[in-house]
Amino acid sequence: MSIQERKDYMLSMIADWQQSGKSKKAYCAENGVDEAKFYYWISRIKESDKSAVGFLTIDKDKAGKHRDVEIIYPNGVRIKVGNDLGLLSQLVRLY
Repeated sequence: MSIQERKDYMLSMIADWQQSGKSKKAYCAENGVDEAKFYYWISRIKESDKSAVGFLTIDKDKAGKHRDVEIIYPNGVRIKVGNDLGLLSQLVRLY
C-alpha cells in the first residue's frame, strides 16, 4: 500500500469514526483496529490540520466574476459551488 493510499485509508477511517458517534475504544474494538495506531493517526491529522487553519481568499477571474469553488473534505465528500458565495458560506457552516 502506497503512502497516499495509507493516508486516504486513515482519513476515511477517522471520518467514519467521527460519524459513528462511538468512543475511539469502541470503534477500534468493533473494527479490529489497533487502538495505539488509531490514536497515532488522529494525532497526525491534528498536526496537518494546524497548518490548514484560517481563511482562503477567493479571487475573481479577469471578467470580475468569482470562480467556482470546490471543497474536498478528508472523508472524500466534495462540494462544488458556482458563483454564489452566499451559498458557500451556508455549506461551510453546516459541515
